[in-house]
Amino acid sequence: MDAITEIEVALDRRGNTVVRRMQCEAPLLVRAVEAGGRTLSLAMVNGAAGPLGGDRLMFRLRVGSGASVDVSSVAAAMAQPGPSGEPSTLTIDLVVGDGATLHWSPQPMVSVIGSDHRTVMSLSATSTSVVTMCEGVSLGRHGEASGRLAMRQRVTIDGAAVLDHETIFGPGALSGPGAHGNGRSVTSVVHIGPNLPEPCAQVTDQCVSATFHLSPLCALTTTSASR
Repeated sequence: MDAITEIEVALDRRGNTVVRRMQCEAPLLVRAVEAGGRTLSLAMVNGAAGPLGGDRLMFRLRVGSGASVDVSSVAAAMAQPGPSGEPSTLTIDLVVGDGATLHWSPQPMVSVIGSDHRTVMSLSATSTSVVTMCEGVSLGRHGEASGRLAMRQRVTIDGAAVLDHETIFGPGALSGPGAHGNGRSVTSVVHIGPNLPEPCAQVTDQCVSATFHLSPLCALTTTSASR
């Protein structure tokens, strides 16, 4: 399945954030759950199972200057194997304008045993944008091994790259020492704006977490937990 969802939001004359354009294709359906104020809340609603092997999905969001958007999801997406054995891909392209705010926090992607999925996240912001972008993965359902899942992230501020990396998760060597260890739940949070969290590191038997600065306006927090 090929599907494209494109959304553009902007400020109206009263200073409220509104949808200027929304075109959704299943399974990438989006609904406005709270509107009429400074911040617009959008929720992703899975219109079909997936992503399934062979799917090529594209999600584009443009946040206009001064606008404010919260994006969540009503349920976790599940990357599942398809009948052809081909991998699935989800490309997410986020553009946040001058003085705009984006809080991106969908529920984690679940990597189902036998699946092969790749998510490519591209975020373009400005030096006056405020962004919290959270991406999470759950490696396998309860009592199951995971499939193969790749997470690529590229973040630019005023056109300059501050983050560009890819992490690959999966069974075998991909889950052992030198990879994500015994982590079954992995979260990455990109912070952009003037009030960044302080650099820190925390290690326990159940969780490893660290925050470090990528630039004066950008920080990255990564967390790996046993569940």
